[in-house]
Amino acid sequence: MKSKGVERLLRFLLVLSGVGIGLAVAQIALDLFRTANPNTQIPARYPVIGYIAMGILGGALLALLSGRIIRRFSRFSSDVQKQFDKMPLNQMMSAVLGLILGLIVAALLRQMITFLGPGILSTALSAILYLLLGALGYNIGKRRSREFMAMMTRLSGAREKSRIRRHGYASRKFIDTSALIDGRILAVARTGFIEGEFVIPQFVIDELQRVSDSADSSRRERGRRGLEILAEMKESLKQLTIDENDIEGISDVDVKLMRQARDCGGTVITVDYNLQKAAAVSGVRSLNVNELVEALRPAVTQGMALHIRVGREGREPGQGIGYLSDGTMIVVENGRNRIGEETEVVVTSVLQTSAGRMIFAKIPEGPPEKPERAQKTSVGTKNAL
Repeated sequence: MKSKGVERLLRFLLVLSGVGIGLAVAQIALDLFRTANPNTQIPARYPVIGYIAMGILGGALLALLSGRIIRRFSRFSSDVQKQFDKMPLNQMMSAVLGLILGLIVAALLRQMITFLGPGILSTALSAILYLLLGALGYNIGKRRSREFMAMMTRLSGAREKSRIRRHGYASRKFIDTSALIDGRILAVARTGFIEGEFVIPQFVIDELQRVSDSADSSRRERGRRGLEILAEMKESLKQLTIDENDIEGISDVDVKLMRQARDCGGTVITVDYNLQKAAAVSGVRSLNVNELVEALRPAVTQGMALHIRVGREGREPGQGIGYLSDGTMIVVENGRNRIGEETEVVVTSVLQTSAGRMIFAKIPEGPPEKPERAQKTSVGTKNAL
C-alpha cells in the first residue's frame, strides 16, 4: 500500500473481522451442540472459554494472513482501476446499471430466505446472493453495452421525435462519408444556416480510414481529404459529436447510418444521390448538399449581360468556353478569338441537364449597352466539353 497508515488500519480491521468470524463459528458450534443434545446442561464457563478461544484464534489467523490479503487486495484494486480506465464510458455506464439491477433482484429474492429467521446462516446466504447476482448483473451489463446503448438511443430518439413534433426543435444531422469527402458541408455548417447537432458515427470515420489506406491513389486522396475535413469540423464546430455506438449484424455503412438516423428522428446529410433515394424509401429525412448548391446558384436568364473571361475553345468551330464563379459553363458563340480576354457577353439560352446548367451566350455587336443587370465572374480551368 502507498500509505502505512492505511495499511495499519486495514490490518486492524482484518483482525477485528477474524475475531468476529471466530465468535460466529463458536456460536454456530454451540447451537449445533445444543440441537444435537437438548437435555445436556452446559456449564457457563465452557461457552465463555469457547468464545474467547475462537475469537483469539480467528484474530490471530487473520493477523498472520493480513499481509498477503492486503497485497492481493492492492493488486486487485489496481487491476480494477486499469480495467475501468480502458473501458469506454458507455460500457461503464451499462456495467454499473447491470450491477444495480443485479443488487435489486438480490434484494427481492432475499425475502424468500426470511423464513430462516435472523442468524448466521441467513446472513451468509444473503451475502452470497448479493455477491452472485451483483457480479452477474455487472458482467451482463458490460457484455451487452452496445445493445443497452442502442436501446437508450431508440428511447431518446422517440423523445426527440416527440419534441420536434411539438416544439419544432432541430433534429440531429448525421453526416455520411460522401459529404465529408466533398467538404462543402464544413462551409455550410460554419454559416449557421443548419441548426441542430452534427453527428458523425464512428463507423463512418472507420470507412474514411479504410478509403485513405486504399491502394488506389484517387481513393486514397479522397479518404485523406475526408479526414482533413473531419479534423477541421472537430476544431471549428462546437455542436459536433462523434457517436461511438455501432449496430451489430449490419456491415453496410449507409444502412447503419440510416438506421441510426431513423431511431432518433435525425436527418442524413449527403451528396450521394442513391443514398438520398434509399433514405426517402426508408422514411428517413435527408439533405443533399448538391441540391443546396443548385438552389443558391445565381439566376441567369435570357438577355442578361455577363462579364466573363473566355478560357479556352469549345467543341464547335469558333466557340469559346468560360465559367461563372460557381462553375457553371458558358458557351460563347464566336468567342474563340477572345480566348484569354475578359469580355461582355449576352445570354441567349439556358439549358438544364442532369449534370447541371449550361449557358449559351454571344458577344454583342457594336458598342455594348449598359445592361440592367450584369454579373462579373472569373474563369476556372475546368475540363468540360
